[in-house]
Amino acid sequence: MTLTQQPDLKEAILNLSQKEKDKLLVRLINKDKKLMHQLHFSLLEDENDLIQRIVTAKADLEIVFKRMFAGIDKTRTHYKHRELTGYLKSASGVVNEHASITKNKESELDLRLLILEETFKHYGALYSGELIGYKSDVHFVYQIARLKAVLTLYEKLHEDLQYEYRERIENILFFVHASVLHEYAVAAGLKYQHLI
Repeated sequence: MTLTQQPDLKEAILNLSQKEKDKLLVRLINKDKKLMHQLHFSLLEDENDLIQRIVTAKADLEIVFKRMFAGIDKTRTHYKHRELTGYLKSASGVVNEHASITKNKESELDLRLLILEETFKHYGALYSGELIGYKSDVHFVYQIARLKAVLTLYEKLHEDLQYEYRERIENILFFVHASVLHEYAVAAGLKYQHLI
């Protein structure tokens, strides 16, 4: 139940003294680690801290990539798509945490592009249509959803910032267009040809 559904409770809380409200607020914030990180970033950190957070997120992604490269190479062909999806979800979790704390769309786009670039660079053969294996459809749908998220972030950026990322976006879209992912993009209604 939300506070708006309990107007009497809301009124009672608003009528508390400032000191009581402050104590209550601190207790509530202390119970929500994500909110604590968001407040720390927005109230106490600056541009240098954002740069350090980006560096940390890239280092965390590098750890996931190393595990991914080692793990997928040992996986039987029919299961590579499923395994790759698992690693990509871990990588996406790193970016989700970064984005939820910083609310910085540019760094989120940069990190999400990095995931797609590394995946297509190292596992391009999995998108050729020749190595379609168990759970490949699920993986392809997942990748199109990630691509859709990337394009949404890109289109929300100012055109000057879009210029900075245009070549990377184009390279990814050329890959998608030439791979089995193109069929999935069309099926999902993703219109991207105007960007390549």
